[in-house]
Amino acid sequence: MNVVIAGGGTAGHVNPAIALASAFEGAQVTFIGTTKGAEVTLVPNAGFPLETVDVRGFDRARPASFAATAARAATAAGDAFRCLRKLAPNVVVGMGGYVSLPVCLAARLGRTPVVLHEQNIVFGLANRVSKPIARKIGVSFEETLSAAGRRGVLVGNPVAKEIVAIDKAADRKSGYERFELDPRRRTVLVFGGSQGAQRINQAALGLSSIWAARDDLQILHIAGRVESESFVEQARQRLGAGTLIYRVVGYIEHMVEAYAVADVALCRGGATTIAELGVVGLPAIIVPYPYHRDRQQERQARVLERAGAAVVLADEQTTSERVATELGLLLDDESRLREMCARALETGRPDAADRLARVVVEVAR
Repeated sequence: MNVVIAGGGTAGHVNPAIALASAFEGAQVTFIGTTKGAEVTLVPNAGFPLETVDVRGFDRARPASFAATAARAATAAGDAFRCLRKLAPNVVVGMGGYVSLPVCLAARLGRTPVVLHEQNIVFGLANRVSKPIARKIGVSFEETLSAAGRRGVLVGNPVAKEIVAIDKAADRKSGYERFELDPRRRTVLVFGGSQGAQRINQAALGLSSIWAARDDLQILHIAGRVESESFVEQARQRLGAGTLIYRVVGYIEHMVEAYAVADVALCRGGATTIAELGVVGLPAIIVPYPYHRDRQQERQARVLERAGAAVVLADEQTTSERVATELGLLLDDESRLREMCARALETGRPDAADRLARVVVEVAR
């Protein structure tokens, strides 16, 4: 079987696509992505071939740019059609992101069946436009099924194999060594995506002052590639002679060891994060990104909150003092942490990649 997976731009679209590609047995899988997105490095590093087309998203804040964006998208559809004719796939999978749309349209023009997957709780623009031409539509949240219609299938959001296969004991031990952490302390994992999240970063940095004298806690802070160096220096200055252990890194490509050492997370509410928290069973304080028109991160975070696996904190309320209070309530209550862990695991879908792969194989027949 020959499969083309279209999606890219952000790691949130690329990582589930790579997890899906890894779930196929005996299939030839090729990615089509953008020339500048996260897929340029992530896909080849995962061992899959990548074809690229030049396409960019539409800036809704600049309506005048629509004409130029539409013209570029039309050119990209032509490039995608030629690429598909060369690859001759049995099926095309659209994973969202602006590159997905021209590839799915080209597949329709070439009479190649299309399967869509929507990672978020609400449909993105590319998937909304592509819905009428899809044979099947995989969704990550039960709340999205009604919008998917009769072709919708609840599969979950695929996560990396190493996260699905997490060995808490072995991975925790190697994680303590990798990040130079103390296995006797409780660990707070802080992250906000590959580029970081300024509000979360600032709140976490303030903890280095509030908790400076704590000898029972430690923070592993993934600050994002852009800000990590400055955060290392700021944390050192704030800690002084304190006993809190505070580790700052820029970006971790493979998160399994970071999840393994963590007792609780402070993070955004992206679809991949929500899926991974469920698979590994990690309690969290989730600070949704506040600027999406459809409030997708908040709605996704509320799914975990309703399940008893997370606490949702509004972005504007995320001060160091408030975060210290909320984290303190969790870290001081062992039974509540255990319960939240169990509830998180109940929401997880570790077989999401396999379930979606089966849908794709069925459509390709």
